[in-house]
Amino acid sequence: MVSTAAARAEVGRWYASYAPRVYGLAARITGNPDDADDAVHDAFLAAWRARTEFDRTRDPLPWLATITRHKALNVISQRRRAPLPAAPDVMPSAEEEALAREAEIRVRNLVRDEPAFALHVLDGLTLEAVGERLGLPHKTAASRIHRGKQRIRAAVSATPRSLTESQSA
Repeated sequence: MVSTAAARAEVGRWYASYAPRVYGLAARITGNPDDADDAVHDAFLAAWRARTEFDRTRDPLPWLATITRHKALNVISQRRRAPLPAAPDVMPSAEEEALAREAEIRVRNLVRDEPAFALHVLDGLTLEAVGERLGLPHKTAASRIHRGKQRIRAAVSATPRSLTESQSA
């Protein structure tokens, strides 16, 4: 059994060594630096609470990364459940609405037409898991995911800026 002071010091060393790496993971998942900070804080707090369950003979990074991933997904989930701010008084024009509908259709078609992209981004599968699920070589799965990301960016950039800002606010 490790004393509380020794455990505190160990978790402190983990934080000094691994916080930048798990922050990068949290930032990629949340897309927001403040949310990433919250996820990392929550992850190290959870690591502290579960420190007795950790096998000290193993590298703590995979364990911390798993905790951080779960905490980052929780942050995103909580953000989605938060009440949306009041919509601005400015209504989009008919043209903006038509362009937004068209972009949304392109995105839906992309997800339908690029199952590798959908499995990777929406379901969170690794490249290897996507390849296995679809019976594709690793590099083919990576190419299809990359192509899907490029097509999503193109579809989103075709959406009028005022609509994307009001929808994400």
